[in-house]
Amino acid sequence: MKISCIQTNPGKDIVQNTQYAEEMLKRLKPSTHSAHVAVFPEVFAVMGGDDLRLNSANDLGDGLFKKLSQWAKEYNVYLVAGTHAEKTGRDDKVYNTATVFSSQGALVDVYRKVHLFNLKDSNGQPLYCESDVFEQGSDTSTFVIPSGDDKWHCMNIVCYDLRFPEIVRREISRSGAIDILFVTAAFTHQTGKDHWEVLLRARAIENQCFVVACNQTGFHSEGKKRNWGHSMVIDPWGTVVAQLQEDVGVLEAEIHKETLSSARARLPALQDRVFKS
Repeated sequence: MKISCIQTNPGKDIVQNTQYAEEMLKRLKPSTHSAHVAVFPEVFAVMGGDDLRLNSANDLGDGLFKKLSQWAKEYNVYLVAGTHAEKTGRDDKVYNTATVFSSQGALVDVYRKVHLFNLKDSNGQPLYCESDVFEQGSDTSTFVIPSGDDKWHCMNIVCYDLRFPEIVRREISRSGAIDILFVTAAFTHQTGKDHWEVLLRARAIENQCFVVACNQTGFHSEGKKRNWGHSMVIDPWGTVVAQLQEDVGVLEAEIHKETLSSARARLPALQDRVFKS
């Protein structure tokens, strides 16, 4: 399977951001022998205040979600489409929703971010709280990507979810081993430099799966905030097989089912679990 992580640095202009995202998709060279999966970061279409989140929100099937479906079909990719604000029926809250589209444009997975990042100072006063504008999701899900004779069992998590390993283990207990864990993120520079790779490699090792992590990069919010970049692909043994630094661009990698079976045979940790609920 071919993986293309599109690492972006979006600002407040949703038109400009989505045009750039589509231009990156246009430049991808399609795979002729296996599935080709393109991945966007979390909230790739707009970065800014809560008002931008609310005003840019769409219902599933409309707006940007409809455009993402069209892109997947037009450019013949499975599109792990980062996240975008989804309407909840309330005026003050939206979901931070991750979607996946098949190469025929079908919506194959919807995941609404469960763990919301609420940062407070030493006095307990809020500094940045996602729960001010985002409604908490309530469940996880999985999806399958066919590639040649193989079928890949996949799962989406988003940014702050990465710090909670039980979210993946719970899903493994429900639906079986995960082959690819997609992590779409706007992971900050401050925490990313110390935690990003460590957490990603841990999730790959403990779940014996590939981790495909697509992160935002660069400064935003009038230069007041910065994301870490360093999108990467990690194999089930915990080895980083491909990585970007902090420039915008596309990270490409090939992954193979044989790598999964080899790692799981070499160390059958998933089979040896005692607590499975």
